[in-house]
Amino acid sequence: MSVRRICHFSDSHLGFSEYGKISSVTGLNQREQDFYDAWEEVIADILDLKPDLAIHAGDLFHTPRPSNRAIRVALAGIQRLSNAGIPLVLISGNHETPRIKTTGSIFESIALFPGVFAAYQSRYERFSFAEVDVHCLPHCSLTEELETAAAAMQIDQQKKYHILVTHGSWRQSDQFSMGEFNEQVLPDFSLLFPDIFSYIALGHYHRRVDVCDRISYCGASERTSLSQANYPCGFLEVDIASGERTYHSVTSRPMVRLEPMSCSGLAVPDIYERLARQAATCPGDAIVHLTLNELSESTFLRLDMRMLEEIFSHVLHLEKQLSLASQQDSVSAARAQIESLPVEFGRYVQNLQGLELDADRVYRLGAHYLTAGEA
Repeated sequence: MSVRRICHFSDSHLGFSEYGKISSVTGLNQREQDFYDAWEEVIADILDLKPDLAIHAGDLFHTPRPSNRAIRVALAGIQRLSNAGIPLVLISGNHETPRIKTTGSIFESIALFPGVFAAYQSRYERFSFAEVDVHCLPHCSLTEELETAAAAMQIDQQKKYHILVTHGSWRQSDQFSMGEFNEQVLPDFSLLFPDIFSYIALGHYHRRVDVCDRISYCGASERTSLSQANYPCGFLEVDIASGERTYHSVTSRPMVRLEPMSCSGLAVPDIYERLARQAATCPGDAIVHLTLNELSESTFLRLDMRMLEEIFSHVLHLEKQLSLASQQDSVSAARAQIESLPVEFGRYVQNLQGLELDADRVYRLGAHYLTAGEA
């Protein structure tokens, strides 16, 4: 088969769940449903574009042991690509790679689909399509594994095009880091293999960025954090002969980071009034970050958190950051941030040191019971 036009997508994070809000349509966690909706929209768009090849650059799932529901949604989309005769190459990312290799991987089952080629065993794999070789470097938990995988790369000079698919933080800049404890730092493959790759498809960084000519992060299909509020969501269509890249946006949950409000000298009613004006600028069902700075201790104690929630009652979730001015009005501040129980429990688990149990499983179990308690 001839391969000239590809679709590059990544970081679907199927199974992601947050805030304990329930979809009135499906009965699922609303954020979990958002990620399923984004995945299905990407699949539909790829089917409309009819590329020669689709490439997923890691983090299809949010955890190494996704739920049956997340697996079903993923397989339904992959089945549609397979039925349409669109080959799919996908690699595992840091979120879905088990820390213990004997655990096994869901990618073993995904690879059984016709026309689906999966690299997930922390080693280099190459898949050939007529005049194109696709070189895959999935997430490697150890630096030594990554170095071994990179050294194992084989370049067939008879092939007209070479595509590299990998997942991690591009070494040339810290800006491509997600700040995750197990993220993979990638060497500059354009220097290790000069003039070899027609395109390098990167996953892990959730923002659509062209690192340089023919090297791109396509970004995520949905945002996992308010820190990504300004990031677009979508995927890339790439002509590997010309290097032309076309970005296709998909629908995503709106996220808004409001301008921090100085509360110095303001009475509580004044704060509510200003917040009402800010709330009017927020789209319905958005995820909103609110920052109140320079609160006096007495004003902080008089603030009714239920009133803040009522003012922003039209949004999906309000994340509050309250900064107290010291008695000496110094620039230092004590911060108070109160979130839903599942969110706070997740942060608690992430900060535990020396936890012998599986942190992801502990979080999922705890979040399940806490969410049930909030419902």
